Amino acid sequence: MGMATIFDYLILSVLRAYKYKPGFFRNKFFDEVSGAILSQAVYVPFTALFITAFKLNWKYKLCFSLYFAAIEKLFISIGIFKTRTWRTCYTVALIFFFFHLSDVWLRLLKTGNSLIKKLTLHNVVQLLKIHSLFFPLEVPGILSFGIGRHHSWKEQLKVEPLYASVFALITTWAALKEKMNIKLSVLFLKAALDRVLVKLRVIKAKPIYVLYIVNTFTLAAASIFKKWIDELEENHEQ
Repeated sequence: MGMATIFDYLILSVLRAYKYKPGFFRNKFFDEVSGAILSQAVYVPFTALFITAFKLNWKYKLCFSLYFAAIEKLFISIGIFKTRTWRTCYTVALIFFFFHLSDVWLRLLKTGNSLIKKLTLHNVVQLLKIHSLFFPLEVPGILSFGIGRHHSWKEQLKVEPLYASVFALITTWAALKEKMNIKLSVLFLKAALDRVLVKLRVIKAKPIYVLYIVNTFTLAAASIFKKWIDELEENHEQ
């Protein structure tokens, strides 16, 4: 889900290669984001997890890739999905690659590859940060991201994931260190940075302490996820 979120940020938010219109919400921004979340954070990652868990071969990977391509074509025909520079052949190739990447990623994770363990933790923390900000805070209007006095939804779609990614790096580093004094220092640093961003009007928060709550929750969760990732390697060695 973390990798799919990064991909969606680049292709949807930055390059605007395609657009979702599922019709779930009247607000066009919420509607587009909900379509992206269901696709990149639910359907494709869950299918990859299923394929990896049951060790399915390339034939199944290809069949599922073609299945998603067929769904995409159907959505295009009924107006739920609109392409700009995107092509369905990209969908087949990238999803097929993603399914193979999922298998390799799990093998490296179980064998204790240091880089993969760190990337996994960062991806989890980033995903948690994004969704703990968006649904409970941005949707009801408690929090917004952008440039200047007025923050458009398009700005939020670009700025919020970038903000979450940078802060996820700091949180991941603190979780890896496993020292309470470092974790407390990071929480104070993040609080100070949030205040600076509020002053610069990059963030609007009513009230600002909601960000402190999210920061504390994310760091506590990161420590738990690190423990689970380490246990995955230990169970494999046994």
